[in-house]
Amino acid sequence: MDALEAIETCRSIRRLRPDPVPQELLVDLVRYATCAPSAGNSQHWRFLVVTGEEERRWFRDMLVEALGVRLAWVPEEGDTSSAARNQRMYRSFILDFDKIPAFVLTTIENAFPSREAPDPQFMWSSVYAATQNLLLAARALGLGAAMTTNHKENEPAVRAYFAIPDDVGIGATVPIGYPVGRYGPLTRRPVEEVVNWGRWDRWEAPVAD
Repeated sequence: MDALEAIETCRSIRRLRPDPVPQELLVDLVRYATCAPSAGNSQHWRFLVVTGEEERRWFRDMLVEALGVRLAWVPEEGDTSSAARNQRMYRSFILDFDKIPAFVLTTIENAFPSREAPDPQFMWSSVYAATQNLLLAARALGLGAAMTTNHKENEPAVRAYFAIPDDVGIGATVPIGYPVGRYGPLTRRPVEEVVNWGRWDRWEAPVAD
């Protein structure tokens, strides 16, 4: 699979089989993630790979407790609306989070341009570039993954449990596994609706000389 095909077919996959992902593939994902650009080539990122049953169960329990109210709505049987389908998928994803074979916390030290005077914008721009690389690598290797911010449901507890220092930012929680079903087509707005030329209010491309 070439890079452009991975980009055009990489979608968020939250329905994942419980089959273990080989450690060497997880190492490959991290290696590809570190190929991303970073501010001043600082490479202050770290990747916390979680595969242990106890740790995955803890994370699931944390999510269930934090999301109690949002998980309470159970769509009526036979409700095929998009809201009902999304809620069923979301509830299943959260309640079965411990069955996902691995997840990665993409993190980065807030230390650029210096540890004495860091600017968080460089931290986030670097960690999200690496996270996108990880997602594309997962797609190319036949794995399903999704960029989520599930750690933010109770970030203090996540930091304490996984011993993540306060000066390290958590960019994303990325569940990883072999997908259930197809990757499916992407649904995106046409490029013509999202591109401007030279000015915010200019929609038409300049005429070539």
